[in-house]
This record gives sequence, structure tokens and C-alpha cells, in this order.
Amino acid sequence: MFWGCMMKYNEKNFKENRPTADVLMSSMRSMGYTFEAAIADIIDNSISVQATQIEVKFPIDPTDIFIAVCDNGTGMTKDELFDAMKYGSALKRGRRSEDDLGRFGLGLKSASLSQCRKLTVVSKKDGIVSAYIWDLDVVEKEQDWVMIDCPEDEIRSVKCVNFLDAYDSGTVVLWENFDIMRESSGNEYGELMNYQESTAEYLSLIFHRFLNRQGANKLTIKINNYQLTGYDPFLENHPKTTVRKAFTIPVKDKEGIERMVTVQPYVLPFQKDLTPEDKKISGGVENYRTKQGFYIYRNERLIVWGTWFGRGRDELTKYARIKVDIPNTLDSIWGIDIKKQSAKIPSSIKQRLTRAVDDAMDVAVRKQTYRGRIAKVDDKIDYIWDRNDDRGTITYHINRNSRIFDLIKDKVDDEVWNCIDMILDEVENAVPYQQIYIDKSQNKVNEEIDEERKAEIADKARVLIRLAQKTGNADKMVIIDKLMQSEPFNKYPDLKQILMEEE
Repeated sequence: MFWGCMMKYNEKNFKENRPTADVLMSSMRSMGYTFEAAIADIIDNSISVQATQIEVKFPIDPTDIFIAVCDNGTGMTKDELFDAMKYGSALKRGRRSEDDLGRFGLGLKSASLSQCRKLTVVSKKDGIVSAYIWDLDVVEKEQDWVMIDCPEDEIRSVKCVNFLDAYDSGTVVLWENFDIMRESSGNEYGELMNYQESTAEYLSLIFHRFLNRQGANKLTIKINNYQLTGYDPFLENHPKTTVRKAFTIPVKDKEGIERMVTVQPYVLPFQKDLTPEDKKISGGVENYRTKQGFYIYRNERLIVWGTWFGRGRDELTKYARIKVDIPNTLDSIWGIDIKKQSAKIPSSIKQRLTRAVDDAMDVAVRKQTYRGRIAKVDDKIDYIWDRNDDRGTITYHINRNSRIFDLIKDKVDDEVWNCIDMILDEVENAVPYQQIYIDKSQNKVNEEIDEERKAEIADKARVLIRLAQKTGNADKMVIIDKLMQSEPFNKYPDLKQILMEEE
């Protein structure tokens, strides 16, 4: 047994081992924050202190580069601000408020300094304005955990501090000296202009439930003078959205207290039933079909979206979305990371969530099935193209439920599959029906099967067999049988014997 486990500790055994300030701070800059996620982390703090007005200031002058996040929240005293600027703030110690959007007491510092070298925070409370500065240049020079206590007479010169004049309390978070951006692009201003639009879209989604509230609890977020409108990824008010009954799942937190996870399945309307406004508020048509799956919210703040967490994806369920609400008391169980950009389903509730998914999928499949009749010559064969007859209107779609797709679609992650799905969608929309008709009528379409084509098909079959075997489907006979029941392999009956005889 390791001897340290049996040792009795007392104060004589204690020895302080402080981390090296500049090394630790520099290493924490590489935690993987995107620019948009870093801004969202600052806004989390604003919402947690009851802010109703938040403004994100981007530069308008290429010679004056900064980012500021300003809010009218409760603000902080000088002592509270000092503590908030500490890595692992004591404000996060003990039991947190159930509406707190923070995680480890690191977000303000880690998110900010992931993007810049100088962080200034000005806060107003009880009529008193205080300010502290983390400057990595100063930390590196002094080789110690030293902040700058901004003198009262200099606070008025801090950028955007005049925002606080209109409110009894509030906070301004100021970013300056964008070294990483400068080194990577050489054009900080241009980069920040590019981020302005993507940040607006990101915040409109992440905080859409706050932005869409009515009354006194409504949150306003502005980027410069542009007011954001919250998205609605579920199109809850659309008449053709199918809303399934919500239910709760009890889960015990790390202290053994029972908490409730709320699950609400939705099946969205078909794209043809959407107005341009519907497409806009749902987050854009490019995400409409590809962002199916779970939408995980922590205290109504969106954490993860558009994923089935490894569950197989299906073309027929592309309109199914599952809203899941979790409290911050279950952070550790759900594996919420510091950046609040990832989560995992606890094994204790996976089965019940699976049933919710199955229920939503069943509705989505029925919706898709009743949409139109798929015509097939032989039900035993997986055709590459499905002919869909919707009340006399004929469309053709690539059969994403074929056995060939089964061999690959669960072997790639959600992001890759979504990209594949988008490409296939555009292939379907770009079929040159008229030109095919003209070429066919003039006998210009070559439908003969030559030996070169046979060899090509055989090579493709070998690739798919190796892929299936590599990912766990080891029975070669089963794999070959699936291929021979699918286009184009079914057109070459002698191919089966050739593949079976190969090592």
C-alpha cells in the first residue's frame, strides 16, 4: 500500500507550493475557448447578477482596438471585485445559487485572457466605482500574482466606463491587447469585425430563452447598437410543430439530494411549411435539418445542441429535437466543463432519455412516412434513389437508410455526418431533370456495364467490407450479403463469389 495513504497529517507537514503565476496563467489561455464562447462566459456572469441590459462593444476605429461587455447587474464592492478577479474565486465556494450560470470561479479570467493579455474590470455598487486589472505583461515582469489596483482618478479614463453612469450598479469587462489574434492574422480589427456577426448568431442561440422572455425578466443584449433577437430552435409557436408531453426524471446530485431533469421532445415542421421568418428564428436553414438531436440547457442557458450523443442518426428523424433542462447542481454528473461547451448523459438516466428519443423518433418517422409514398420495384433491395410521390408531385431523394449508409454513418461524428448530409441534400436539389430527359430522349445516356465499371464497383465493395470489419462488424458473409442487396452491387451477381473467395 502506498505509504502516504496511512500518514496522519498535521500543520508541521504542510508546506505551501504556489504555482508560478505567469506559467499557469499562460497555460490556462489554451483551454480551447472560441471567441464567441468566451463572450458568452462573461455574459453568464452578468445574468447571474440579475442584469437586464447587456451591451457588447466592438471597436469602430481600427486604431482603437478593444472589446467590452457592459451590464446593469448588482455590481461589486471593491472587496468583492478583488475576490472575483482571483483564480478560483471564493465567491464560488460552498452552495451556489440555483440560478447561477458560473462553474468554477474561473470563467471571467480564463475566458477573457484566452483572447487578450489585458483584462480590466470596473464595477459600481452603492455609488462606489472600483477597478482592477490583470495585465500579463506585468505578471511576467514581476513573476508574481499581482493585479493593478486602478486609482479612482484613472477609472474615468477606462473605455466604456460611462455605460455605468445610467445605472445605480453594474460592471464593465474590458479586453485589450489581442496578441494571439495579432500574431495569427496581423489584422486585429478585421478579425474582430468578422467575429461581430458570428458572436451575434451564437448569443442569439445560447441565450435565446432569456432573450425571448416577456415582462420584467426579459434580457436585452446589444452588440454595439444592434439588439439581438433570440432564436427558437424548436419553433414552439408554429402550428405544424409536434410537441410531445414533457416529463421529469429524478436524479440524485453528489450530496444525495434528488434533483429533477425535465425532458421535452419536439418534431419540427417540414421545410416547405416554413416562412422566411420561420427559417430565420430557427437558426437558419443550413442548420434546420442537420442540428437534430438533444438540446441540453443548464438553468435555461444552452450548453450542447444538435447531437444524439453517439446514438445512430436517421434520415427520417432529421426533424426531431429533444429539449433537456438540468439544474446547476448536477454539473458534475453531466460532466459540464469549464467552458460550458460540452456535456455527457449520466448513465443513471440514459435509459429513460432513450425512451424519450424513441418516442420523438416514432413521431418523426410517421410524419416523414405519411408525407409521401416511396416507390420501390423490389422491397428486398436498397436502392440508391427513392422516388417519392407526394400527391402527384414526384421528387427523388438519396436513400440514407440503406445498408450501405448503415456501414458508415455511425462511424463518423455528428459534425462530419451533418456535413455529408448537407452535401447530399444539395445533390438532391440539383438533379438536372430536364437535361437528363433531353439526353435520354436522344439516346446519349450510356447505360451499358463495362468491365472497367465492374472492377470499380468491386474495389468499392472491398473498401466497405474493410471499414465494416474494422469497426466491429467482423462477419464477412453478413457484410457481403448486405452489399449484394444494395445498389449498385446487386447489379453484379457474380461479385458475391469473387468477394467471398478473397482473403
